[in-house]
Amino acid sequence: MRLYMGLAAMAIALAGCAGKGLLEPDAQGTSEAFVVNADPMAALRRASEYVRICHEERVYPYGASYEAKRQLGERGLPHQVMLSKTKEPAKILEQIQVQEGERANQAQVKIIVLGEGIWDAAEIAAARESIETSTPVCRKLEN
Repeated sequence: MRLYMGLAAMAIALAGCAGKGLLEPDAQGTSEAFVVNADPMAALRRASEYVRICHEERVYPYGASYEAKRQLGERGLPHQVMLSKTKEPAKILEQIQVQEGERANQAQVKIIVLGEGIWDAAEIAAARESIETSTPVCRKLEN
C-alpha cells in the first residue's frame, strides 16, 4: 500500500515538472501585434491555414510533428490558434490571437512565439506575411 502511495506522489511531482511554454506565468516569449484589412473570421482562417500548411502537414527533421488547437473567442475574448508538439500538447510554442479591429473589416492580430529554437522573430515574420497576404509563406528549415 505504501509503495502505491509513494508511486502516486512521485507521479504527481513529475507531472508538475512539465513545461507549459507560453502558458507559464513567467514565459518570456517574443510577440508582435498588427492590423489586417480583413474581418476577424477571415484573419482567423488565414492564421489557421498558415499553421496547417507550415506546421501540421510539414515534414520536420527527426520526426518532430506539431498540432494546433483552435478556439473561437466568446464575449469579447480573442479567437486563438495555439501550436504545440504532438507529443507535448501542454507546451504551447506559438499562439496567434485575432480580435476585432477599430474599423469594420479590420482585425487586430497578435503573434506570440516561445523565443527558443525555430520559435523566433523569423517565425513571426512568416506568420505575419501569411496572414496579411492570405497565402501561407513557410520559413525555410535549416538542415
